[in-house]
Amino acid sequence: MRTRRWLAALTALLGCSAPAQSHAAPADARKAEAILVGSSSFNQSFGHLIEQELERRGYRVTRKAVDGAGLARPDFHDMNQELDALPVGHETAAVFVYLGVNDAQDVWLYPHERGSTGHASVAFGSADWDGVYGRRTRDFLERICRRGARQAFVLLPVDVQRPELQRRLIRIRELQEQAAAATSCALAVRTAGDEGRFEVAGQPTRLPDGFHMSARGAQIVWERISDQVLGVLQADLPTR
Repeated sequence: MRTRRWLAALTALLGCSAPAQSHAAPADARKAEAILVGSSSFNQSFGHLIEQELERRGYRVTRKAVDGAGLARPDFHDMNQELDALPVGHETAAVFVYLGVNDAQDVWLYPHERGSTGHASVAFGSADWDGVYGRRTRDFLERICRRGARQAFVLLPVDVQRPELQRRLIRIRELQEQAAAATSCALAVRTAGDEGRFEVAGQPTRLPDGFHMSARGAQIVWERISDQVLGVLQADLPTR
């Protein structure tokens, strides 16, 4: 009888002292999400490099590149529809946007934008063009913010080896910066610094078309912007 009492007491003691099992996942079990959305440069060296750099830091990356895409010609590719199909949400640490090189042209107007004139487009360089493009850019970026992304990085168009296009990109960059500043989560990141220096140590920094980056060119641009981008993301970097 005494032995049975001792065993019962020991069993009760061990049952009370055993730690409760926790079913909660570790804090770092789910990787933070990052999304890249833009034109064809995100389907080449520039996009692949950014994706690799983010994955190396623990992010789960989704990358969507659309050849010839921009915000000036939604009749060709509507980037809002492309954005709607991406998994942007409250788990998204950052969305990287690269658009603009294809926007240096007349802007196509949706029917509701045409007003009394009925004109289907507005010439590049006009005040009306600035108004339409600025509004579209702001709305596109704010769409990202409203869906819950903590940060939208607007990577401004890089310098290109085509003088007329380079001149037009000056205005596009200005409008993109203004649009980003008017949103609740977007930050414009300046990429310029290559004009007149499209070869480094005998290696071209642009492909023969003059505006897509070579592998070396993409690396130079990333090194130029990485401190700013990673500094902003620092608080959200996943635990390794």
